[in-house]
Amino acid sequence: MGRFTHLLQTCKTWMDRVLMVNVFLVMAGALWFVVAVAFHGQGLEQPLGWFQQLWTPMFMPAIGLLMAAALLNGGLQWLLRLRKRREQSLSGPRAMLDKQS
Repeated sequence: MGRFTHLLQTCKTWMDRVLMVNVFLVMAGALWFVVAVAFHGQGLEQPLGWFQQLWTPMFMPAIGLLMAAALLNGGLQWLLRLRKRREQSLSGPRAMLDKQS
């Protein structure tokens, strides 16, 4: 049982790291888009063109990964809480009564 909980905790730690890096990538992309649109308004097209070239291969997967990782992270946290509750309920007063019977 402890090994499974340790595996879930390790997965959660790595997922948190991936989410953190991915959030910064998505935020940098959003900032780049805002700056590129401002430059587009001034007649400079190149930053927006670069953003558009990177949209499909870089920013779309980053946004999708962010959403998927957030859902997976929430699911792992739910499993860890469920596992912890089960372990606590097995070692609580009811377990003592079951042992006495």
